[in-house]
Amino acid sequence: MTFAVFVPGAVITPEGGWPVLYWLSGLTCDDTNFSTKAGAFAWAAKEGLAVVMPDTSPRGAGVPGEDESWDFGTGAGFYVDATAEPWSKNYKMATYVTIELPALVEKEFGVSPTLKSVSGHSMGGHGALTLALSTRKFVSVSAFAPICNPTACPWGEKAFKGYLGSVEAGEAHDATLLMTSPAFEEILVDQGLDDSFLETQLLPDNFVAACQKVGQKLRLRKHAGYDHSYYFVSSFIKDHVEFHAKALRSSKVAAATAAAAAAETAAETAPPPKEEERVVEVAAPITCKAMVAFEPKAPLECRTVVVAAPKTGEVRVRVAANALCHTDVYTWSGQDPEGLFPSILGHEAGAIVESVGPGVTTLSVGDHIVPGYTPQCSAPSCVFCSSPKTNLCPRIRASQGKGVMPDGTSRFSLEDGTTVFHFMGCSTFSEYTVLAEISCAKISPAMPLYKACLFGCGVSTGLGAVFNTTKVEPGSSVAVFGLGAVGLAVVQAAKMAGATRIVGIDLNPAKESVGRDFGITDFLNPADSEEPIQKRVVSMTQWGVDYTYDCTGNVDVMRAALECAHRGWGTSCVIGVAASGKEISTRPFQLVTGRRWCGTAFGGWKTRTDVPKLVDEHLAGQLPIDAYITHVLRGVDKTNEAIHILEGGECLRCVVVY
Repeated sequence: MTFAVFVPGAVITPEGGWPVLYWLSGLTCDDTNFSTKAGAFAWAAKEGLAVVMPDTSPRGAGVPGEDESWDFGTGAGFYVDATAEPWSKNYKMATYVTIELPALVEKEFGVSPTLKSVSGHSMGGHGALTLALSTRKFVSVSAFAPICNPTACPWGEKAFKGYLGSVEAGEAHDATLLMTSPAFEEILVDQGLDDSFLETQLLPDNFVAACQKVGQKLRLRKHAGYDHSYYFVSSFIKDHVEFHAKALRSSKVAAATAAAAAAETAAETAPPPKEEERVVEVAAPITCKAMVAFEPKAPLECRTVVVAAPKTGEVRVRVAANALCHTDVYTWSGQDPEGLFPSILGHEAGAIVESVGPGVTTLSVGDHIVPGYTPQCSAPSCVFCSSPKTNLCPRIRASQGKGVMPDGTSRFSLEDGTTVFHFMGCSTFSEYTVLAEISCAKISPAMPLYKACLFGCGVSTGLGAVFNTTKVEPGSSVAVFGLGAVGLAVVQAAKMAGATRIVGIDLNPAKESVGRDFGITDFLNPADSEEPIQKRVVSMTQWGVDYTYDCTGNVDVMRAALECAHRGWGTSCVIGVAASGKEISTRPFQLVTGRRWCGTAFGGWKTRTDVPKLVDEHLAGQLPIDAYITHVLRGVDKTNEAIHILEGGECLRCVVVY
């Protein structure tokens, strides 16, 4: 049998496989109808779902009479396992859809064996409902114009008599009769009211009554003016994809949470070892690959490094993925006054705890984390951690700036014993690194680590500049200077906050398209006019915009951003990191007339408290971030290539998977 598979256009298969939607088509259809007519793949890609589309029957099986009618035989397998001759040998659609095909696509296409949902149209809607109810192998189920009570309609009677020998034998394949107890949190069904088969073949009211009787929540949406065609399906497929994506995300989070809770309970309830059995485990040094910066602007060198065991208050982690950030390039270029060589750069990462040092209480081996270059000690005596006004905990800031761990020494060395410095307390251009416990945000294990790394710096910074630092209100106007990843995160957050006008400003005209995808309403290129950009912004808004953001690190742009902030109340936020020794300036009159100049580090987020919340928002479908990943490479030795890609100007984030 033939089938079609859609897999999202990401290079990385999620841990555990792609969440998948199985689509079952209707009478006379094959594996191509949905793929060519429904328009579902853009929505599936957005949600990170694979879609599997089987044919509706065997074809060319040589069964006598299989091609004699359109509603029985070829193209009309009815999603049952035939028991009557001559169909029983070949027409095993239930087994094919629920066992044989999943086993194949799970092996060959990286599809999840557990995170799967099912939907379908007409006969396929019948198949989706009955297979979901009878097998309980699917997380969620929906349908378009399904045959809801096939033992009571001509299509079903014909199919059951032919494939099973009697209508009565079809009772085990009738959604209305199978609805004997609540099976799903909710079932979604869409039905067109101009469907010519509504009253004679589909019978949705019978299914509604069955659901009401047992307390199964059913969302049946009836649409005037819609018939039984794929025009109907394509009009509402977005809702169904989002419905299943939400259910699959919830299932994944619930499973990961339950597994973590079970592990924690097992650890708590395990009897303590006898005194003679107590062993103090001391982690041994690890050798691994790392990209070492030996001098400014020189290509990083892939070296074998020794990563020492974590000391008190530290953890050693296996880095799963790292996203390149301009701050890494800034230090590598030699512009960073705190830049030290040789060192291991990198700070946007997703990692797994490999070992813990003495005194660590909030992390355990196996925990998934995002390293934070802005630590959070959470000590009651820390006025910074105790204050909601800042995230700038100074607990280990001095040692971070010196490229060492809190005890003043490095955990990295070359094989000849040469010390290698740390970077920003992270150093994630290495397959393993050592972090302070207070620099680790413990996140849900349901979050793919190649995406989690985005919350380690740039994207979080842009989001926080809007939500935390400037607190944009609904109806505000915004201007964003620089439409890289940070600037686009500002745009995304401003749109989420309800800003009604968002002006994107960039020297690269290609940024207009991606900017509009994220939410800008206007685009300006400073190179298009000799008039200062701040005057152009003011002229198009009369008094300037309510909030402006510099995401470039250029001090001249910082001034321009301030000077187009709204007279009387405009706020301008500095996000970009300027080169060493640079100073900002403006006429005092700009501030006297009501403008406010501020800055933000990591968007004001407190690493250990807030990053897990951002991850949870993404898992709940409330904070999409996939569009930031424009390039993916494999292997830590590809980091130089990632730097070149980032410098090319067409990259938002290049993620290197280790």
